[in-house]
This record gives sequence, structure tokens and C-alpha cells, in this order.
Amino acid sequence: MLPSTTIPCKDKYKVKNWKAYNQSLVERGRLTIWLEDSVLRAWRDIDTSQKVVGETLYDNCVIQCCLLLGQVYQQPLRQTTGFVGSLLTLLGHADYAIPDYTTLCRRQGCLPVEVSKALTGTKKIDLALDSTGLKVYGDGEWKVRKHGASKRRTWRKLHIGIDEQTQEIVCVELTTNGKDDAAVAGKMLQGKTEKLKSFRGDGAYDDFAFREILGRGVRQIIPPPKDAVLQHGPKKKPVPDYLQQRNQAVAFIQDYGRKTWKSQVGYHRRSLNEVAMFRYKTTFTAQMRARKIEQQKTEVTLKCKILNIYRQPGMPVAYKVV
Repeated sequence: MLPSTTIPCKDKYKVKNWKAYNQSLVERGRLTIWLEDSVLRAWRDIDTSQKVVGETLYDNCVIQCCLLLGQVYQQPLRQTTGFVGSLLTLLGHADYAIPDYTTLCRRQGCLPVEVSKALTGTKKIDLALDSTGLKVYGDGEWKVRKHGASKRRTWRKLHIGIDEQTQEIVCVELTTNGKDDAAVAGKMLQGKTEKLKSFRGDGAYDDFAFREILGRGVRQIIPPPKDAVLQHGPKKKPVPDYLQQRNQAVAFIQDYGRKTWKSQVGYHRRSLNEVAMFRYKTTFTAQMRARKIEQQKTEVTLKCKILNIYRQPGMPVAYKVV
């Protein structure tokens, strides 16, 4: 007789602010478009009659405005120029110069975009970081399952860091799919750890060099591997301060188990990062439009900026059903 196995029940959650969240979804669908006065002033001052070869004619805010509108309405660059032209005509600015699609494509590769000010402010945040894959080009999932993957199948790795309390995307980076998560995270957070209260990440971030970047001032909620052992300082010296939290986690797991440790430190709040990735892929799909990685980096940053704007009208507030 086979032994009976108990399948653990999945936690259930309910949204308690349905009315406010429903209204926020309605607001997202409105066609009302607000252009800042600074953008319109920069647009007005453009003089195409005196253009010099090699000169940057359009201000960065104008290019960013065009690209944001194109991403919101999911239009290619040529259609974006037509959409922006119609919008300016409706605003009574039909005489304003509109960047053509080649200008948008070229400037997209070097456009500075700030996705959030959270890591430059005064408030400390609880950061959760993870990565996911985005497809540049290649076969669809059905064709891969049916006939196998072809050689021309290229992916990028999107690294997203969110504020756990607000679910705001505070940092984003795009790399090739062969980059190490911990190494990329170290570059993303270099010089910004003083703005962090805690860091949550999966086992891919259990890297000594990355833990050293975080330092002892940041609560490191990173699970060590199953075969992890306590670290000792070289030649009877004390353990480096950035490894003390790791030793505490290893000792706790050895005594009480990994599941208890995860529950004790609140490790599972890291899953909010996966919610952000789900929002990204359901809003913009997992397919990238740009072909060069410089343009792709700007593309994903603009999309994350849009998700932060979508978050402002309201987000669902859920509670666990006991």
C-alpha cells in the first residue's frame, strides 16, 4: 500500500480595495494626455532651418516624450511620428518639428532615462531583485515544442529591482543572457547601498563579492546553498562583517531547517518581484522591438517607467484568507 501524501494548500488572497482599484484601471484607459510645459517649451524652441550637420537638434525630453507615447500605444517608430504629429495638431502646435523615425532610433541608443528617484532620495527602502528573460527574435514556443529550437534564437536578461512596500520599480538593467545575476546586481547597487534597509534575492545572489558590496548595514535575506558551511576568517582572524549574516543564516538552517528560516526572515516577499515581471510581460509582452542592445536598454527602461506611472492611480491591496 502506497503511503498517503498530503499536498500543501496554496495560500489564498483577496483584494480589499476593489472599488478604488477598479477606478484606477478605468483611469489607465483614458485618452487624456498631459504634456509638461517644459517639454512644449523645448519643442517650441527647435529651429530646423538652421540645423548644423552632427548637431543634436531635439532635446532629450522631446525624444523621450515621443518614445514614451510609442511604447504606451505599442507603435513602431514610423507610426509613432504620425501619432505625435496628430497629437500636436490637436494641441494647436502643428508648426512644431517632429523627429523622424531614424532620429528616434539613433537617439534611443544613448538617451538617458531615469526610471525612479527612490535610490537617490532620503528614505531607505526594502529592495527585492530578480531577473527574467526577454526574447529578441527567434521561434515561438509552439514551434520550439514541436520541432525544437533553431540556432537563431536570441534572448536578453532583464534585471528588475523593486521597493517591496510600494512595488515601484527603482532600478533596471538589461544584459545578455550569459551574465551572472550577482555581478550585475553589484554594478546596479554600487554606491547606492546606503539607501537600502534590506535586500531580498534568490540563491543566485549568494556571492561573497556581492555581499561585500551590500555590507553589514543592509539586511541580507539571501538563501545560502544546501551544502553551505560556516565561513572562518583567514589565519584565525575574525569573519569579515559582510559574511556574518550569511553565517547566521547557515547556522539557523542547520538547526531549524530552510523552510523555517524563510518564514522567519520573510524571504517569500521576494515574490513581489515576480509580480512586477508578470505586469511587465502582460503589458508589453516578452518580445523586444529593438535589435541592438543599446536601444533595447532604453526600451526596457521606458517600459518600466510606464509601469511606475500606471502604479500611481492605484494598486490592489490584498490580504491573506485564513
